[in-house]
Amino acid sequence: MNGFRILCLFLALTTAPASAESLPAQTGDPASPESVLFVGNSFTFYNNAISTHLRQLLLNGTPRSESTWFLRTMTVSGAVLAEHRGGLEQMLGSRAWDVVVLQGHSREAIEPDMQASFSSATERFSGMVRDAGAEPVLFMTWAYSGRPEMTPLLDQAISSLGSELGIRVVPVGLAFHQALEGNPDLSLHIDDGLHPTLEGTYLAAAVFYAVLWQRSPVDLVYDAGIDPQIARQLRQTAWRTVQAYESR
Repeated sequence: MNGFRILCLFLALTTAPASAESLPAQTGDPASPESVLFVGNSFTFYNNAISTHLRQLLLNGTPRSESTWFLRTMTVSGAVLAEHRGGLEQMLGSRAWDVVVLQGHSREAIEPDMQASFSSATERFSGMVRDAGAEPVLFMTWAYSGRPEMTPLLDQAISSLGSELGIRVVPVGLAFHQALEGNPDLSLHIDDGLHPTLEGTYLAAAVFYAVLWQRSPVDLVYDAGIDPQIARQLRQTAWRTVQAYESR
């Protein structure tokens, strides 16, 4: 995630026609956030942003009007989480949010010289988000291609921080690991070994759908132009991963 630091803002307004779900549904009332702000870097904005594909899953999966959801992505290429303070303050003051997703640099939670800053920024930002009446959520990013040992490290670091601060974690990194275990030929990283292919971004969106709305994405038909069979496998992986993670 090197290169020029480019501020990339993506705006998505969302809806949804109805679609059945065949896997067991969540217990209790489904979550229903209507406004979500994604704060992060290129892991979030690649492939026209996770929020764009999440919007399409929502459109496909829930019978509401298009004005129901407001999704926005605020990203800086290569940024660590602390660099978003000014932008986050501005965005929190711009409107009411239901959920704010916090995504740090892909190594920030596990590199000794970056961990303290990440923890401090997460604690500070989560307090700001809560003071603004929204729920902070942590984005567990994925291991680099050929670096599977990063997965348990990211899981431990981000899950522990989430538990300490009382913040929900979206286990995208675990879903990447499960998807590649199930199909080693699957391409979830581009040639740089870091950033996601369209399949990787789509999988991330399905995990966010499962966590934030507490619904199975499996029988949704939006496939982002991916082979429909592969897209369904990714949605299945997202749902299984979230169920397993939330039952730990």
